[in-house]
Formats: sequence, C-alpha cells, structure tokens
Amino acid sequence: MKTILYGFLVVTAANFMFGAEGGDLTSPKLRVDTVAKAQALVEAQKAPVVLANPLPNPFVRVPLQKSDDVTEEAVSPVAPKAVVPTLSGMELLTRLAAAIPATGTVNLGGSPILLLGQKRLKVGDSYTISFEDKDYEVSIASISPTAFTITRGSHSYTRPLRLASATNTPSARP
Repeated sequence: MKTILYGFLVVTAANFMFGAEGGDLTSPKLRVDTVAKAQALVEAQKAPVVLANPLPNPFVRVPLQKSDDVTEEAVSPVAPKAVVPTLSGMELLTRLAAAIPATGTVNLGGSPILLLGQKRLKVGDSYTISFEDKDYEVSIASISPTAFTITRGSHSYTRPLRLASATNTPSARP
C-alpha cells in the first residue's frame, strides 16, 4: 500500500514541476481558429438536406408498371440467365452426390448410419440438395463403411467416402 502511495506522490510532484502552466488546455488565443471551425461545422449540420426526388421506402414492394415506350428488358430488374446445358440423369446424380457433405459412417444397433456433420441419415431416408438454384431430393439406397449409394428416379450412384489416410491419423505419428 505504501508503494502505491509513494508512486502517486511522485507522479503528482512530477506533474507540478514539469507540467504545463495552465494544465492540458492551450491558451484561449491559440484556440480561436479551432473553435471557429467547429462552430461552422455545427451550423452546416443544422441545415436540412433537400433531395430532388424523395427516396423510396426499401421495405415496401411496389409493382413495376409498364409504359408503352419501355421495353420488357428495361423493366426487368434481373438480367436474363445464361442458358445452362441440361445434365443427363446420371451426370446430375454424380454432381448431387459430390455435393453431399458426408463425414463418415457408423453402425448403431446393426443398422448403418451416414453422418453429415450433426445430421444422421439411415437407408431409405431422403435428403434435399440445392444445386444450380434448384432443389433435388435423393434417397439413400445403401451405406457401407467406405461408400454410400444414392438414388433419384431410376438412376443410382455409389460415392466413396473421402476418409483420412492412415498416415494422417494421430496414432500413426511417431
């Protein structure tokens, strides 16, 4: 406690001996320019800003109105989509399978379960995948320790799981 008291006394004495005469503020003569600039900025903020056109409320949807001299392309706010080639059933299923974030499999009570992070899927469960702005529903046909099979319509595809190699596991490290 004495150390803190002595430290405070030393700092206070140094402030009186080496500090500025008037403290931290400069003299009023030196502050005149700064105060004038501050007052000009405050006065500028008081004047209201007048806009040429009132801004529309972004939370109110107003339907677009077509006029005679405006074409359909000028009215449409969305650019036309590029033509995407359609995929065959098997190509689509291959890409959908690649989009499934499978992290592994587990066997609980004799039934295999496919792990997707916190989500668990069993054989026969369906899973919805968003691909190219469309939702596709696939069904889990089979699950093995190293792969799983999905079906959509009459097509089925077996995707292997991407498991860590044995050299990357903590038990294989020296």
